[in-house]
Amino acid sequence: MGTPTTAPESTSASTRTAASGGRAFGDRMPSPLSAFVRRLLIIALAVIAHLPALDLTGLASDQRPQRLAAIAAIGASREPAAAAFLEAYRLGNAFRLGERIVLVVDAADPATPLDPLSRAPLGAPVPRSQLVELEVSRPEIRAITGALTLLQLTNPDRAVRLPAVVKAGDVGGDTNRAALVQVLAGESDQSVAKAARESLALIELSLGTEAASRAAAATLLGEACSGRALGPLRTRAAEDPDPLVKTAATAAIADIERYQSGVRAAQTAFAGISAGSILIIMALGLAITFGLMGVINMAHGEMLMIGAYATLVVQWVFAYLPAPLQPYYFILGLGAGFLAAAAVGWLLELTIIRHLYGRPLETLLATWGISYLLVQTVRAAFGDNQAVVAPSWLTGGWEPVQDLVLPWNRLFIIAVTITAIALVWWVLNRTRLGLVLRATVQSRRTAASLGVNTRRIDGLTFALGSGIAGAGGCALTLIGGLKPDMGQEFIIDSFLVVAAGGVGNLWGVVCAGLGLGILNKVLEPWTQAVFAKVIVLVGIILFLQARPQGLFPPKGRLSDG
Repeated sequence: MGTPTTAPESTSASTRTAASGGRAFGDRMPSPLSAFVRRLLIIALAVIAHLPALDLTGLASDQRPQRLAAIAAIGASREPAAAAFLEAYRLGNAFRLGERIVLVVDAADPATPLDPLSRAPLGAPVPRSQLVELEVSRPEIRAITGALTLLQLTNPDRAVRLPAVVKAGDVGGDTNRAALVQVLAGESDQSVAKAARESLALIELSLGTEAASRAAAATLLGEACSGRALGPLRTRAAEDPDPLVKTAATAAIADIERYQSGVRAAQTAFAGISAGSILIIMALGLAITFGLMGVINMAHGEMLMIGAYATLVVQWVFAYLPAPLQPYYFILGLGAGFLAAAAVGWLLELTIIRHLYGRPLETLLATWGISYLLVQTVRAAFGDNQAVVAPSWLTGGWEPVQDLVLPWNRLFIIAVTITAIALVWWVLNRTRLGLVLRATVQSRRTAASLGVNTRRIDGLTFALGSGIAGAGGCALTLIGGLKPDMGQEFIIDSFLVVAAGGVGNLWGVVCAGLGLGILNKVLEPWTQAVFAKVIVLVGIILFLQARPQGLFPPKGRLSDG
C-alpha cells in the first residue's frame, strides 16, 4: 500500500479544508468528531489572535507552578527564537539580572549578559555574583520538552516539523491536540498533514468522550495503516467499554498488521538484495580471476580492503579542499578504490601469479601469505580501526510507501553493483580486451599464434578483477568501519557464490549472490546470524552434490580439466 498523495486543489478548496480542520481528516469522520475538531480550530485561532507578547519573568518565580505556567506560555507563543532560548534554559545558561531574564553563554567573570531571544549584548559585562541562575528541575525539564515540541510544530523546516507532529500525537493531551489542529489548518506538505491527522486520531482515541469519536479515530488509523497506533488500538480493543469502539479497534488492528507484514517482507527482501550486492561485487572479480583464469586468489579480499582505504585517503585529501567540494569526495573515492586495487592486482600477477599458472595449490598458499602481508602492512600504516564519513547526499533514506524506508547508502551500493555487472558484461562481450581475453582463456597457444600478447592479457584481466573488488570496498565503507582484515570476512562467501553460480559465469554469480543474500536475511529472524550462515553453507554443499557445476556450467581453463 502506498502513501496517499493528493494533488493541490484550488484556493476555495484549500479554504474549505482549513475551515474544517483538514479535509481528509474531517470528511472521513462521523459528524460528532468533525464538529469537535471544528470547535477546537475556532478556539485555537482565537487564542492565536490574542497571544500576548512573550513574557519570561515568570521563570524567575520562587513558585514551581508559576515557572511551569511560564514555560507552557513560551511553548504556545509560536515565537521562532523561543526554541533556542528554552534549549539554553535547559542547559543552565539562563539567569536573572535584576528584574530581567538574560542569557550567559561564556564562563568569563565578568560575563556579558545577552538578550534571551535576539542574543544581542545587553551593555557591559557584569560580575557573575550579580547573576542568579534559574532553577531547572525535573518537572521544568519535562515542561521544556513539551514546549519545544509545540514550538517545533510551526518550524519552517519540514525535517523539524514532521517529527514534532509525530511526537505530539504520541505524547497526547489537550494542548497538543489544539496545536495539531492549528498545524493541520495551514499545512501544505502532504506528509506532514497526514502525520498530523494520524496524531489527532491517536489523541482522540485516548481523550475522546464520545464513543463515535473514538470509533472514527480507530477507523482512520486503520485506513492509514499507522504502525505507531497498534499499542493504543490494542488498549482500546481490550479495555474500551463501548462495543462500537472495540469492533472498530479490532478491525483497525487487523488492517495494520496485514500491511505491516507486507512492509516487513519488503524490508527483508531489500536487506537481502543489499547483502547480496556486496557478495556479487566481490564475486565478480573472482569470476574473472578464478572462473576464467583458474587462479585461486586468497588475497582477493584484501583487494576490497585496499579499495576501502584508498577511499579513506581521498576523504583526507578532500578535507583540505573548499567546503562546497568536500561532499563529492566519494565519487572520486570510488575511482581511486578501483585504480588502487587494480594496480596492486596487476603487480601481484606480474611478480608472483604469473609464475604459478597451472599450479593451484602453490597459488593458494602464495596468495594466502600475501593476504597476511597486505593486512599487516595496512595495519602498520593506518592502525586497526578507521571510518569513512558518508557524504550528506547519501544519508537518510527514500520512503516509497509508508513505513518502508530504503537507506540511500544501501541503494547506492546496489547501484554500484548493477553498474559493475553492466561494465563487466560490456568489457567481456563488446570490447577487444574481452575478445582477446576469451580467446586466451579458450586456447592460449592459438591466441599467441595470432599475435595476442597473452602475458599482457593475463595482467590486465587480473587487474580488472582486483579493481572491481576495490570498488566494492569503497561502497562497503558506507555501512561499516574499516579494519585491515575486513576482506577476510567476505572471501569464503565470495568463493561460495562463484561455485554455486557456476565457475566463470557472470549471470550465475548474480543469481547466486542474490539468492545467498536473501536466504541469509530470511533465516536470521528465525535463527542467530551464525546459524543462518551454517544453514546456508549446508544448503550450498547439498546443492553442489546434486549439481556440481553450479547453476550454470563453467567456462574457461577450469572446464578443460
